Amino acid sequence: MEWPKRARTADWENGVLTLDGEKKFEIQELTMELMERLASYTLVGFHVKGYPVSDELLAPFTGHKSMVNFGVEDGALTDACFPTFSAMPKLRYLLLDGNAAIHGSGLSALQNCKLDLLTLNRTGLDDAGLLQSASIPKLSHIQIDHTAVTYEGLLAIAGNNRIEPVAHVQFTKKQMEYFAQVQREKAKKPTPLNEQAADKCRKVLSAFFAEMTAWEQYMEQAGFEDAEAVPRLLAIWEKYVSEKPRAGYRPLALSYSAQGTYNGEEFLDAEQITKNKLYIYTREKNTNFDRRFLMKRVDEGWKIDTVQERLDGWQRTGL
Repeated sequence: MEWPKRARTADWENGVLTLDGEKKFEIQELTMELMERLASYTLVGFHVKGYPVSDELLAPFTGHKSMVNFGVEDGALTDACFPTFSAMPKLRYLLLDGNAAIHGSGLSALQNCKLDLLTLNRTGLDDAGLLQSASIPKLSHIQIDHTAVTYEGLLAIAGNNRIEPVAHVQFTKKQMEYFAQVQREKAKKPTPLNEQAADKCRKVLSAFFAEMTAWEQYMEQAGFEDAEAVPRLLAIWEKYVSEKPRAGYRPLALSYSAQGTYNGEEFLDAEQITKNKLYIYTREKNTNFDRRFLMKRVDEGWKIDTVQERLDGWQRTGL
C-alpha cells in the first residue's frame, strides 16, 4: 500500500484503518511496524476499537508531541499503559473503555498531565484507582460505569471540587446528586450562610428568571428587529443585574432560547462568600445543567453580579 505523507487522525475498527476520515486501508493485524509508522505522523487523534492492543504495542506513541485525543476501547491494556500517555504534552481526552485489566493503580503516572476527560467504563477500576484519578490536576470528567468502584469510593473523592464523575448505571441519580451536594459542601468557604439573605437572593433570581422567560417568548414572536427588544431587555438588567455589560453577551448582544434560558431552573444550594456576596446554585431540571449565580448586595437589596456554568470546572459566562 502507498502511505500518505501526512495524517492528522487514525482510526482502526473491524479490520479497516482510516486516516483523516477518508483514506481507508484493509489491515487485519496491528503490528509494531504499523504502530511505529502511525506514531511518526503528527496525529492529533488515534482510536482503536475491538483489537487486543497490548501495553507494549503502544510504546511507539510514548511522548507523542501532537496527540490530543487517544483511545483504545475493548483492548488488552493494563495499568502499565499509563506512562505512555504521561509524556504527551497536548493529551486532553483518553478513552479506555472495555480494558478489563485496568484497575487504576497506574493512574498516578498522569499527575503531571493536562488530561480533561478519562473514560474507564467496563474496566476493573476500583476505589483506590478512582482516588488516584482525583489527583490528576486538570481532570474534570471521568466515566466509571460498570466498574468496581463503590459508593464509598465515590464519596472519598468529593474533596476534589473540579472533578465530575459520570455514572448513569453504576449509581442512582439520587446517589449522584448527593455526591454533588457533598462536593459543594466541602468546597464552601467556612463562612456561615445568612439564610435570610439567601432567601432574598432566590426571590430576586426567581423574578429575573420569570422576566427573562417572558422576554424570550416575546422575542420568539417579535424578532430581533422589534423596537422594544432592546429597551425591554435593558429594563430587566437595570432591575436585577449589577454586572457591567460585556461585549458579545446580553444585553449588548441579543440572543434568546426558544425553550427559555432559565425556564427549568431549580434551586440547589447557597454558599456565603462574604457578608455582601453569596452564590446561589441551580440546575436545569431537563438537562441537569449546573449554574451558580454570584449575588451582590446593592444598597438595601441584592442583584446578580455574575453567572458561571459548570463545564471544565466553573467558568464565567453571560446572563
